[in-house]
Amino acid sequence: MEFDPETESMYRWLSGAVVPRPIAWVSTDGPAGRNLAPYSFFNVMCVAPPILAFAPGKQRDGSQKDTLRNARETGSFVVNLVSMDLAEAMVATAATTDEDEFDLGGVTATPSSEVDAPRVAEAPVSFECRLHETLELGSNTATLGRVVRFHADEALLTEGKMNTEKFDALGRLAADGYCTTRDRLTLERPD
Repeated sequence: MEFDPETESMYRWLSGAVVPRPIAWVSTDGPAGRNLAPYSFFNVMCVAPPILAFAPGKQRDGSQKDTLRNARETGSFVVNLVSMDLAEAMVATAATTDEDEFDLGGVTATPSSEVDAPRVAEAPVSFECRLHETLELGSNTATLGRVVRFHADEALLTEGKMNTEKFDALGRLAADGYCTTRDRLTLERPD
C-alpha cells in the first residue's frame, strides 16, 4: 500500500504504526481550572537540559485544550507516567468534560515541589516541568517542558537507580488498544 499523505488523513496510520507510545498523563492548573489528561503523542526530546514533549491536538471546535491553555498561562505542567494499575483512571480522564479530571479518575492531586501544577499522587513517576517552548505543527501543538523536579516511587528503584522491570508501564496502541512493558528482549549494541 502506498498513498500521498496530503490526500488521506494520517491519524489512523500514525497512531496504528508508531506503537507502542508512552503516555504522558499531564496535570495542570490555571485559568482553565485544574486539569488532568492523557497524551500519547509524547516522548523525551533532550537529556541536557532534560526536555519532555507532548503534542495536544485541538478541541472539536478548533480551540485549545485546557492542558495547553493552562501550560501557556502558568508556564508549568507535570508529566505523570501511567502504570497498569492506573489504566482505568487514566482512560476516565480522557473525557471532554467540565468536571475535575482528578475526581473523574479517582486519583489524588498532590502539591508539586517546584511548579504550581499538582502531581498525581498515585503515579509511579512524575516530572515537574516549566514550559520551554510551544510549536504549532498544524493540528497539534508540540509542547516542550524542561524538567525541574523528578519523582519516582522507591519501589521502582534498585540500588538507587530506576529498574524498568519493576515499572509496569502502560503504552498506547491504536484505537482502544494498550500494552504493558512486561515482554522484554535484551540485545547488546555493537561498540
